[in-house]
Order: sequence, then structure tokens, then C-alpha cells
Amino acid sequence: MTTQRCSPTVVLILLGAAAAAMLAMVVALGVTKLGNGGSGGGDSSSASSQADDFGKGGGGGSSGLVLTSAPTAEPTVTPGNPTRSPTFPPPPTTNANVGVASDNTRPAPGPVPAPAPTQPVTLTYTPGDLSVEYEGLRLSRGLVATIVAESDAPVQYANGDESTDDFEQDPAGGATFPRPDGGWIYVVDFDRGNDRGGVGALTFNAEGRVTDYRVVLEDTNDNRHGTSTPWGTYLSSENESDGDGSIYEVDPTGLTKGTRTLLGSVAGRSAWTGVAIDNRRSNAPVFYVSSNQDEEGFVFRYRPSQDAINAHLFSEPAFHLLQDDPDPTVEYLVLVPTPDDPSRGVFTWIDDDDLGRDSAAEYFAAVSSLDAYDGVLYMTSEERQELFALDLDNEEYGSESTDVGDFEGDPACVVHILSGHESRRRRRRRAQAQKQKQQEQRRRQVRNEPRQLHAGHAHGGAYGSAGVLPADLPSLYFCEDGNDNEKSGVFARNEDGRYVAILEDEDRRGDVSALAFSPSLRQMFVATKSTGEVFMVEREDGQSFDAPVLAAVYIEE
Repeated sequence: MTTQRCSPTVVLILLGAAAAAMLAMVVALGVTKLGNGGSGGGDSSSASSQADDFGKGGGGGSSGLVLTSAPTAEPTVTPGNPTRSPTFPPPPTTNANVGVASDNTRPAPGPVPAPAPTQPVTLTYTPGDLSVEYEGLRLSRGLVATIVAESDAPVQYANGDESTDDFEQDPAGGATFPRPDGGWIYVVDFDRGNDRGGVGALTFNAEGRVTDYRVVLEDTNDNRHGTSTPWGTYLSSENESDGDGSIYEVDPTGLTKGTRTLLGSVAGRSAWTGVAIDNRRSNAPVFYVSSNQDEEGFVFRYRPSQDAINAHLFSEPAFHLLQDDPDPTVEYLVLVPTPDDPSRGVFTWIDDDDLGRDSAAEYFAAVSSLDAYDGVLYMTSEERQELFALDLDNEEYGSESTDVGDFEGDPACVVHILSGHESRRRRRRRAQAQKQKQQEQRRRQVRNEPRQLHAGHAHGGAYGSAGVLPADLPSLYFCEDGNDNEKSGVFARNEDGRYVAILEDEDRRGDVSALAFSPSLRQMFVATKSTGEVFMVEREDGQSFDAPVLAAVYIEE
């Protein structure tokens, strides 16, 4: 067999042809990708999809103010599906093949993709324009409502099933707790006697549909306004008329049995009306408790001992801090009004309960509810029809009448919309605002100027100075007592001191109660006490209740 060898010249010719073919393929590939605008198209499509999602969430064809959202590097939650995981803008990408020259020189920089246009948001919410009717309620324009539970009936689930237990009568206080799946739990107090009171828990999925209902505390009496704790439990207060009430700590999931706390016994048993927590220092929470015993009552401050704090687990529901403490500090609120203006003054905390009761009887009798936010303790007095705001850092207070126009007083509960609902971005802005507040305090000390505190205004707190909440946005919400067949409803106050009606009960079904907001602030919960109906109220424009509004129709004094 004869072996034929190719000459070197032939080999070079063959290699040259192969190289030319490969070069042609590279050029063709580069031209194709250049014509398609590079590989950034996939990311632009993703950003466009996110922008489209942001614009969803209703509107009902209503005309309104159109806002264009500014691009941000912060995580954003899509209003159309408000409780799903945050979505982040896609990172910029580069493609080395974009702009390949035919002479195989170094690739030139490709064109920079234009940012995806943001989807405009049409605002329709007009608090105070009570022009929407639903099941006996008059809602502000731009709101929609749904009944999610009703007393003496099983709760209907999203999958078509229903609860084993009927929803109880006389819903009173309420609070919400986030769930890992994007949903939340809404707990409700039941203000019933003869050991028929307690706490129920409605579980919602990320789409805002009910998936479970269960009783998480039972065999108690006259449970009223409570609060959520930083470690994920609920404090429910008994408002027993005979003054033998307790304050319970409740697991909203129902996995741990509710237990009595020291809050309901260190000052003696009483008719408790509310609990609030100042949690700015997470390792040293301070608790505030109110009573309306004998139509006068008192307010006290409870500070756990360091030993109890060290033994407590803040990362999970742990019933230690408020159940076992040999040496807590208990002090009573005493107001000292200024001589020329009793609506302002200073306050102090003392360990003399008689002086605390005397001060309450004279200045803030029958406190009906408490809430704390950004160093301010808010409390309402049904007896005096007043709102009080206590600056916890400077020990100064302000007060004002709640008898304003259609809001005829009797504030049964008070809820700051942002208390207990701080996101990572808000916490960062809050820290920045707190720094500005401290700087202003130092400047004021140098000038020796008096500090003016008005009820409902945090004075340079997290949202006032940081510009997160506009001054005209309602931020402090009230439930109105509906005694004597009066109309009741939900009212709100903005930072400028003006009041606005959010909704009213046209059917005069007694107190409007159980006010709470979902963790995303996109759902507001409220109940009519006599019929036991629980309403979930949302903005039809898909925005949260701390977002800008189209306009506001304020109550004329």
C-alpha cells in the first residue's frame, strides 16, 4: 500500500480556507447580534414587565391624578400582587460581541440600552368624599370593601371550604402579623362577658384571600384593644366592668396557649382598655397600659428588669418577658399642664398609684386606647373627648378636642398607620430623621427655645422631617363609638391637625372597631361591633394607605 503525503503548500492552503470560513462565521454572528441590539434585550423586557405590573391594581376607569414613579435602586413591591417577594431592578449586562468590526479588531462599545419606561399610576383615593356605598357603609371615593367574616357564621375560605368554628360576636380590637409566604394573620378581640370572650385569628394568603380561621384565646371576658409585640405575639386586655380584668399574651398561630401577663396584675386587676409598646430600643421595650376603671382609670408604664430581658428570646414567640420578672419598674402617669394653656404641659412617671389616679381623674379620665410611634405615645379619652400626644423623650405633651364636625368625639381607638409597619427603607430613613431630630434638639438647647408639641405631630420624627409622609396625608386613625344609635365610623388626622372621614356606618350598627392595617398597608380592616361583620377595605388604585392621595375633603369645624 502506498502512502501519499500532502505537500506543505497544500496544507497551508487548506488551513487558510478553514480560517477564512471561521472568520466569515464570526462576522455574520456579530452582524446578527448588532442588528438585534445585543443581549440586553432580555433584561429590558424583564424591567418592562416589572413596570407594567406596577401600574396594575384597579382604578375602575376613574379619572385621577397620574404620577410617574421615579426609578429606584430600592426593592419595590408590585401593587397588583402586594405581598409577594420584592423585585429588584436587573443588573446591567455587557456583551463583548456587540459591535464586532469586520477586520477582527478589538470590539467597540455597544449601544447603551435605554431604561424601561415607568408605568404611570392613576390615583383615585379621595378621603372624605363619602360617595361609595357598600353593605351599609359609606366609603371615601376610591375605596372598595369586602366582608371577610360575620358573627355566628363560619368563615368562607378561598378554596371553597369553610371554618369549623363560627366567627364570634362583638369584635373589638385588632392587629396583623406577617407570614413568611407573603400573607398575614389578622387577630380580633371579642368583647363578650360570662367567659365567652377571647381572640380569633383570620389567616390570609398573599393575594388577600382567607385561608383559615381559628380561636386562639377563649374563656376570657370583655377582651378589647391590644397590640402586637416585636417578637410576634398579641397582647389582649380584658375590660371587665368589675375591675377584675387581666392582660393576656396570645400566639396568633394558636400553637402556644395564651397566658396571663404581669401587665394585668402588677398594678392590681382593673378594667383594661389598651396596651402600647415603645420599641425603639429592641433590647429594652417599654410598655404602656391604660384603664378606665370607675370612669376615671389611670395609665402606667412598665419596664422589665434587665434579668427578664436577658432571659427573653426576641426572635420568636417566647412567653418569658411578661410572665416571670421579680423586679420590674412600674410607674404612673401624672400630667402637669401649663398655667396659661391646659392643653399643653409636661408630665412625669411616679411610683405613687394614688397620685396617678388623681391625675387621670382631673386631666385624662377614661383613656380608651393607646398607640406608640416614633417616641410619641398617643392616647384617647372618651370621657373628655380628647386626643393626647406625649413626647416620651422630652416629657412634654399636647392635647386637643376630637369633637370636630361629623366626628362627634368618643374616640374608641387610636392607631398610627405606621406603628409596627416599618420596612427596611423606612427604618433607614427613620434613623436619618432621628439624627436630624437630635441635631435640632441640640440647636434648640443652645438657643434655649421652648419646644411646642401638638397632638398627633411627631415634630421632626421619622416621617415629618424625612419627607416620607406628606403633611396632608392622614396618618392617625380613630374608631368612633356609636352609642345611642349614633353614626360611627373611621376618621383620620393629618400632621397639620385637620380631620377627615374615611368611612361611616350608615346603618348605625354600634361601634366601629377592630381597626388594623395589613403589613403592606394595602388593606385596612374594620368591624361593626353589633353585627360582627369584618370588612377588608382597599384602595382601588392599588396603592397603600401611606401613599399619596388624589385629594382630601376635610371636616369643617
